[in-house]
Amino acid sequence: MMKLTFLAVPYAPDSYEIDGLVMTAKKGSEEKEYDFGEFPTNGHYLHAAPMSDGTPVIFGATRPGGVLHVVLGQAVIAGQYPEHKAHWRESPIIDAEDYDPDTCYVIPTGMAGVDDYEIVQGVDVAGNTGWTVRKKEMADG
Repeated sequence: MMKLTFLAVPYAPDSYEIDGLVMTAKKGSEEKEYDFGEFPTNGHYLHAAPMSDGTPVIFGATRPGGVLHVVLGQAVIAGQYPEHKAHWRESPIIDAEDYDPDTCYVIPTGMAGVDDYEIVQGVDVAGNTGWTVRKKEMADG
């Protein structure tokens, strides 16, 4: 069994593929595999080998009591909601088999009292991609 937590970071793989205790990080055409099959009970480490461009993949792994818990990153960019700054906090813990690459797991903060925002993939002025918040588009009609 593998549990996941995501941190909001400026650079992260595009997605992850998880098969049992093997995790594959994907960014562009590159794939990097991490096999946790031999990771010891009560084992602990930080910062596994990054992608070839230096993008960090694993921010920590522990196996307390036999349950593997891996900390990964999700890329975020500046909020695109007028007059509100979105900051981010880590995700809740999820079961690895529930991971969906099209879901933002990190949580935006700084949006208290704002009901008309959505979390979407975006591109900032420097061309960086990541999750962001923006004002919901209202349908005409």
